[in-house]
Amino acid sequence: MPVDVARIRSDIEAIALCTQTPGAGATRPTFSDSWGASIRYIRDQAVKAGAVVRSDAAGNLHARARSLAPDQSVWLCGSHLDTVPHGGNYDGVVGVVVALELLRNGLALELVVFAEEEGTTFSMGMLGSRAWTGQLGAAQLCALRNDAGQSYLEAGAKYGVEPAKMADDRLRPPAYRGMIEVHIEQGPRMWNRGEPLAVVSAIAGRRQYLVRIRGTANHAGTTSMHDRRDALAGAAEIMVALERIAVGETVLTVGRLINHPNAVNVIPDSVEFTVDFRAASDAALTRGDTEIRRVIEEICHRRKLALEIQLTESMAACPMDAQLCDQLSRLGKLPVTHSGALHDSAVFAGHIPTVMLFVRSRDGISHHPDEFSRVEDIAAAADLVGQMIRRPTLSRLNSMTREEFVGVCGPFFEHSPWIADRAWLQRPFASAGDLYEKLCAVVEAATPEEKLKLIRAHPDLVGRMARENRLSRESASEQAAAGLTSLSADEIAVFERHNAEYTQRFGFPFVVCARQNRKQAILDAFPRRLAHSREEEIASALAEIFKIARLRLADAIGE
Repeated sequence: MPVDVARIRSDIEAIALCTQTPGAGATRPTFSDSWGASIRYIRDQAVKAGAVVRSDAAGNLHARARSLAPDQSVWLCGSHLDTVPHGGNYDGVVGVVVALELLRNGLALELVVFAEEEGTTFSMGMLGSRAWTGQLGAAQLCALRNDAGQSYLEAGAKYGVEPAKMADDRLRPPAYRGMIEVHIEQGPRMWNRGEPLAVVSAIAGRRQYLVRIRGTANHAGTTSMHDRRDALAGAAEIMVALERIAVGETVLTVGRLINHPNAVNVIPDSVEFTVDFRAASDAALTRGDTEIRRVIEEICHRRKLALEIQLTESMAACPMDAQLCDQLSRLGKLPVTHSGALHDSAVFAGHIPTVMLFVRSRDGISHHPDEFSRVEDIAAAADLVGQMIRRPTLSRLNSMTREEFVGVCGPFFEHSPWIADRAWLQRPFASAGDLYEKLCAVVEAATPEEKLKLIRAHPDLVGRMARENRLSRESASEQAAAGLTSLSADEIAVFERHNAEYTQRFGFPFVVCARQNRKQAILDAFPRRLAHSREEEIASALAEIFKIARLRLADAIGE
């Protein structure tokens, strides 16, 4: 069953009706009636799709296909439905409806809706995911209260929160192949670049500071500019200087400022302000910390101002699973970005392989009624996640018929299914590495004629087949990754000249692992390999073919 764009749109519209503020954005505090209505909608839709639905003891909703064995390892996929006051209709919702749509399509996944991701209801974010992974216990949740004075435990009781069962009802990492969260970007970069989707390689860490500056209060009319120790003027210079620290992928914000005595005719004697600094790597956070302190200290020293800097929060950057990021990026030919905002995925990354997929946000607007993402982009995200989830596991591969196995593994070697056909006899495979070694062993044991046939099955780089769009899907993707699909006429002529010289000398096409090279590196390799003997070049070509096969196998198989 294909992903249904209209059905995804209908899901988003139905959830948007679950709000305390109709006509003024989405307001769904966790465990409120409006939040409960959105949960019931997802629950009902999941049951209609044939899923088994439950709530864990932390208040998170789970749904998985009834056909799955209780102990079958599956993908975890979802997000949250709670919102900030007067928020948008896409934050969190996108990840939930993607998982719901894939559940309807019969995929081996478990939909999850996390409770209290935003942190606006109980003054701390990602409570459901933190509790389910054991990072928060019942005592800590009991201390967190909403505006009505109810604790998380009290408010969540009717939605499955059971403190006595929390210790036993926790995430079991072996039960999941990994976590995939689809989320809107909540920033303008992808929209401005025309990128519908992007893979998130890391969730930024942050350091937050409270800075206090003390000068001397004095008369605004009688104190010369030279004689002033103006705390507010010093803070203003610091803020402008701090902006220059945020370069590349880092961001810095001064979000709150308190000025004393805050009078129109008095030179300020003290200022207190906050600094929020975020970066996608811990190294960048450390460099930023050094620069922030240096800038503030230098300006205060020059202006004769007393200074106190307090680090109020230090949260490490959270990298996503590198292998999953690479696989998802290559599968969808997507750019890679990072998230400046925190998400539930940051909680799971330390427990199971985790990856995020961003959907662009119109003009970068989020946490606002004007928040919008194209449903076609959301459907494309669902389709890509579906492709990722459908990849066979090693255990599934070991149980395949010969025909099924060749259908999956045959394309690892260009137009040479005989390699997979012979390797099938060597099941079971202990790992993806074991499978790769046995496939390569088939090639190494082949006759010289079969090895030449394998090499000749590969197309010329930038050759006629490429120009006529007759490459295999794998070859087309690999040549594109090397930058070989956007060449000038002069560059194409250079490749054609090299290809002709090489083929005339050796009698087979030039083979190189394009995904591990770029255009110039490939061109540089031609003269070097033309100096080989024919036997040396056959060995070189096979070595490149083995590299290609390793990457294709990593794309296709999920361990």
